[in-house]
This record gives sequence, structure tokens and C-alpha cells, in this order.
Amino acid sequence: MKKYTFAALLFAASLFVVSAANGAELTLPVNIESVGKLKYKVSAKAGATVVIYDEENNEIHKEGIASQKLFNLAGLSDGNYRMVVLDDHKNVLTSKSFTIKTEVKRDIVAMN
Repeated sequence: MKKYTFAALLFAASLFVVSAANGAELTLPVNIESVGKLKYKVSAKAGATVVIYDEENNEIHKEGIASQKLFNLAGLSDGNYRMVVLDDHKNVLTSKSFTIKTEVKRDIVAMN
């Protein structure tokens, strides 16, 4: 009887460990990380969609990603933007707002 009780407890514990591991897979970290001027690396679970909106909330780019994708935003005009990561059910996983502003520098050089 003790053998069966021990075996049942061991089996239940192994199911818990497998269940916890599967739960960890479902909650992979979702991240939008700046990796240089006008570049963002998006990390998410396969099946996620990245959408970029302009300041008037117009969708200007939409793309599915496998796990990681580098977005180079150098082609965008000056303005305010928002990057949103959606799961496969269109739920927002994370978002990040950013501003693109061209900086013009002028120098004066004295010439004799």
C-alpha cells in the first residue's frame, strides 16, 4: 500500500512540474528594447503581431514576428509614434511610445 501511495504522490508531483514548465512557456517575456538610434528590437512569442501607429492613431505598419525582430525606424518622418505588440487573439501584450525629432546643428566658424 505504501508503494502505491508513494507512486501516486510521485506521479502527481511530476505532473505539477510539467504543468509549471508549460506555464512558463506561455509567459515568455515580451519586450520592446531600444538598440541604437531609431532601432528597436521586439521579442515576443511566435504568432505575435507588431503594429506601429502614428500620432493620429493611424496604423502605418503591421507585421507578424516569430520570436525576435529588429525594426529600423529611420524611414519615418519626425513625429510621435507608438509600437504595440499583440498576441494571436489581438490582446495588447506591451507597447512603447517614441518620438522622432530631427536635430539640426549649426556652427559658426570665424574666418580671417
